Amino acid sequence: MKQLILIGLVLFSFKSQTNAAIRYVTPNGAGALNGTSWANAYPGTSLQLAIDASGAGDEVWVALGTYYPTSGTDRTSSFSMKNNVAIYGSFAGTETLLSQRVLTSGLTSILSGEIGVVGISDNCYHVLSNSGLDNTALIDGFIIRDANDDRPAGLDVGLGGGFYNDGSGGSGTCNPTIRNCVIRNNQAVFGAGIFNNGYDSGNASPQIINCVITDNFATTGGGGIDNFGLLNGNASPTLLNCVVYNNSAAQRAGGMYCWGGNNGSASPVMVNTCFVNNNAVDGGGVVADRLNSSAGSSGNSSPELRNCIFWGNTASGVGPQFFLLGGASFNPTYSNIDLTNQTAPHILSGTGTGNIQLSPLFRNILSGVGPDGEWMTADDGLQLQSSSPCIDAGDAFGTTAMDILSENRIQYSAVDMGAYEFDSTSLLAVFENTQSTLDLLLSPNPSNSSVKLIYELQETRQVYVALLDLNGKLLWSTDQGKQIKGEYQLQVDLSSFQNGIYLLNFETSDQRLIQRVVKTD
Repeated sequence: MKQLILIGLVLFSFKSQTNAAIRYVTPNGAGALNGTSWANAYPGTSLQLAIDASGAGDEVWVALGTYYPTSGTDRTSSFSMKNNVAIYGSFAGTETLLSQRVLTSGLTSILSGEIGVVGISDNCYHVLSNSGLDNTALIDGFIIRDANDDRPAGLDVGLGGGFYNDGSGGSGTCNPTIRNCVIRNNQAVFGAGIFNNGYDSGNASPQIINCVITDNFATTGGGGIDNFGLLNGNASPTLLNCVVYNNSAAQRAGGMYCWGGNNGSASPVMVNTCFVNNNAVDGGGVVADRLNSSAGSSGNSSPELRNCIFWGNTASGVGPQFFLLGGASFNPTYSNIDLTNQTAPHILSGTGTGNIQLSPLFRNILSGVGPDGEWMTADDGLQLQSSSPCIDAGDAFGTTAMDILSENRIQYSAVDMGAYEFDSTSLLAVFENTQSTLDLLLSPNPSNSSVKLIYELQETRQVYVALLDLNGKLLWSTDQGKQIKGEYQLQVDLSSFQNGIYLLNFETSDQRLIQRVVKTD
């Protein structure tokens, strides 16, 4: 709880300062190649030079394109962040203000470890390798991909593909801010997407905001993220409005591993975050572990969740959603967690206030990225359907003002669960553009009391029906379950509603149709 209170203190905005320098980078560079403007941009091979040359309050603006840590074949090459410097990506290359940057069509600046020959075998060990950072070090607007730390795991090797945040040892710290990023297609022995190393009295607890960690693979554990707080260390990141999707590990923790043994701590705080379709032998979603490296258990590993969704994670062994070791705990509130096949001791801890166990009704759980193939755009599959039980089911404490798509976090009476707030604007766009082969009839329409919905299914389908106002606010819904081929009728009661126009939202497993319903005297 104390960590949640601190969230509001660390969510600051990095704004261009009138007395700060901006250094511009494009893939090929331009003009004088000195980074003073887009017309004189540094080439991509000088991206790290631009970061290193920046002072407190400076910004590095990076245009669309792909950037590599080296033009050679040295696998130890990587980018690194810097305190008090903001690195912004996905510019078109014409902007004069940060506010002109557009992210809604997907991220366009890529930091890639794909060096040498095509294929992962000789790629960089890390795309970004950081140390000595506080949360004034910001990276925002990048796809981070294609690293492969396949070295046999040690205290500083085999760890972290996309990000290696090394705060290990004594007074070591590494707590950067990672925002509006997609971390994907990385591999490592542990922590393929992100490895936070707080080992031996260190601290590696970054702020991870509006990020997608997806399709990363750990050859041992922690496919998406690994938090290593062993031996009096601390590795307790904060995740806000994040998606951890379709990561895998050959042994434990497809989504995230949290090891806080030997009097350490690995207790991440997660708010409005989705763990979906991750896979491992044990702990498909999360492993929390307070076992010591030798015998016994100590320290703390207690992930704290609010407004989160854990769904579709799988384990061929034990604990599809989460797996607990050494007396660790898993503490969700106002969250939707599938507890099917969760057996003791892998059970929920704490009060469980506001928790539910209902299908979140994502738009498309099998395609989180959506039809356009770009994360963090309007067609992302982990957005909520209008009949989702996660709408208005969260708690506003500790939340951000905006969701992962920069939509207002509270649309109606309360915050939603998950990374995406239900957006009536996109629903109404569906209303205007729906092309459907569904056969249904509303009668009578207009009506002063109730309307009969008659529909015909051509094959077995899951059916959901909802009534909304013209702002998209959910007024009533019903889950009809799986229905076989045939004709069906459903009575929709309008008697308690004021006269006016409403939207009847009819959804099957693969189609949606929205029709107007008129309530009259």
